[in-house]
Amino acid sequence: VKSPNRFSQVEKHAEWLVQEGTPQNISNTVWAFATLGIESPNLFTCIDVHREKLLQNGNVQDWCNTCYAIAVMDVGKIHSNLLVDMWSRALKANVSSLGTEDLRQLAQVEAFTKADGIELDEPSSKLRQRMGSIKTKDQNTASGSQKQISGMLTELGFSHENEVPPLEKWSMGDMLAIDMACPKQKIAIEFDGPFHYLKEVGTGDVTRVENGATKAKRRFLERVGWKVINLNYQDW
Repeated sequence: VKSPNRFSQVEKHAEWLVQEGTPQNISNTVWAFATLGIESPNLFTCIDVHREKLLQNGNVQDWCNTCYAIAVMDVGKIHSNLLVDMWSRALKANVSSLGTEDLRQLAQVEAFTKADGIELDEPSSKLRQRMGSIKTKDQNTASGSQKQISGMLTELGFSHENEVPPLEKWSMGDMLAIDMACPKQKIAIEFDGPFHYLKEVGTGDVTRVENGATKAKRRFLERVGWKVINLNYQDW
């Protein structure tokens, strides 16, 4: 939801939130900023300074949310100690206690941070297996418009494949799969539907402002060598 004034107030009072809020309050808030792609340097700094509160009193969802927010907002090098501590604590959790969203977040954190040259502890084989088994919400459900675009690209002579893994050696299933891609030329085409954009508060109208996940995926693909073309469904 696009609501800049509301989030600017949260950012302004980040110190109060981190000191007075529960670990769940804190992690959910930083996750919300990242999900919407809204920068929050003060909030991240405050969490970093008081990270022991999350480490000692938080739970695995709090640690995963915080890791995810750091990776999506591309502040892993700025807050490397916070990232390493939250990641390490999440890896120590009982693998069977991790939910689908926790696993999805951890998989993306590892992918994004590796692309950024950040080294984190390796997940256990059991955890990696579970991370690789997670299917994305829109698994193999290309929209009619996306199929039309793929057909047009074929007619124009652009040789490509659909739902392409971002790397040759990829163990995360269809996580971060590219909608349409030519691996030989390293050209990635993403058809971005409504869920890639923020909505206006009140009206629910879809804006043209990309959310955090969309920005993070493009940045990740570019860092691992792809030329990325994003197609807005509103232009189709």
